[in-house]
Amino acid sequence: MASLSEIQSLEEISYKSKIKFYLYPVIIVFLFSISFLNYFPVGEQLKGFMKKNLAGTACNPDYDDLRIEWILPKIVVSGLNIPAGCLGRIGDPIKFTFVSIQFNFISFAPFGIPFKIQSELNGQPMTIYYVQGFGERVFRIKDQPIVISRLQPVMGANFKLSGNVLFDLTAKMANGGSLKDMDFKMRSTDFQLPSQNIQGFTTPNVKLNEMYIEAKSENSSTVKVDKFIVGDPDSPIRANLKGQIDLQQGAILFSILDLKGEIAFTENFKQTVPLVDLFFQNFTQKDGFYQIRIGGNLGQPKLMNP
Repeated sequence: MASLSEIQSLEEISYKSKIKFYLYPVIIVFLFSISFLNYFPVGEQLKGFMKKNLAGTACNPDYDDLRIEWILPKIVVSGLNIPAGCLGRIGDPIKFTFVSIQFNFISFAPFGIPFKIQSELNGQPMTIYYVQGFGERVFRIKDQPIVISRLQPVMGANFKLSGNVLFDLTAKMANGGSLKDMDFKMRSTDFQLPSQNIQGFTTPNVKLNEMYIEAKSENSSTVKVDKFIVGDPDSPIRANLKGQIDLQQGAILFSILDLKGEIAFTENFKQTVPLVDLFFQNFTQKDGFYQIRIGGNLGQPKLMNP
């Protein structure tokens, strides 16, 4: 057994360290990277690369400026324009005031490199958390308030809805781009259908008030809609639907709808819109609700008998 005199205090022990050996190259590379990115025209080079490699395609994004900020490390793209062709349709480009990509803290669910992506579209701010993991990537939008009408540039000219919604999404995707898992919720208490022209007939503005959607997916081809509820006891229209959506990768608006449920109208609404009775005369009624099915696709839904 060693004597007390043979036991040294930990404070007296001198350990050899290789920290300096590893730290110096890291500092040199970091300083070199800052100097290079500050003076090298990254934005112009990237823009030239995109124009050269995407020339002649329907999807050729453009932007006004790209810069790098170092205090809170991030990449900021100003005046980003995404052609409508990138979404598989024609029309005006989608214009983002800015898009910033900021490195966030390390993620352990899944383990990977996380980023915080912020942008503004048509006056609508958006925040998306993104994690690039091993073999998969995760997108998270947490309780994001959205003014629905501001999304019209993305959804197209036929998209006529209004109100405020609370949007929540978690989506896991394989690195190849296919959907692995998704959980989606959206709720509104002031949902409206603005006046619009349907087959030559102008409909009134309809205040539906309540709207709630809950959906999930466990594969790349199907989204199961567990709840799709529209209207409350004071609404002129009430509907309750569920079913599934067959996803079309790369052309989301062409995804096939298969929703079944029921819909009811107040007598005042039927008098205001006489076509309701004419259109639904062949539909089965149950407790005052017409039994319906919604088919077609997301871009052009069709109402039909179950």
